[in-house]
Amino acid sequence: MEVKSAHTRLFVTDIGACAEFYRDVLKFKPITVQIEKGYAEFEVAGLRLSLFRQQEMSEILRTSDLPSGNNCQDKVGLILSVQNIDDIYHELRQADVKFAEPPTQNQEFSLKVAYFRDPAGNLIGLFEAVM
Repeated sequence: MEVKSAHTRLFVTDIGACAEFYRDVLKFKPITVQIEKGYAEFEVAGLRLSLFRQQEMSEILRTSDLPSGNNCQDKVGLILSVQNIDDIYHELRQADVKFAEPPTQNQEFSLKVAYFRDPAGNLIGLFEAVM
């Protein structure tokens, strides 16, 4: 199989709030933002991240009769490798981002990590290599 390109797509209920979060809070570069059409796409560090209406995807897949939410463990995480995780943590806190885990040293993998969620509840991790 030859793949020309790939990207990550998050299925969200409030595309406007999520698009604003990725554009204005995380400062991802908008490629296309069409809230009224239920789609937004961003670029960051070579990654394409798109947002798509959860309801529309469930209609396409004919799963709209299933519950939209569940109380299970996270299935997907967007992981971002960064420098100066402490500075980014404080900057995002100033933007009212709530962290599930503040910057914490992971000795086993020589990393400093922090976790938070976007407005749709998708898990985002920040990783900084420490020597």
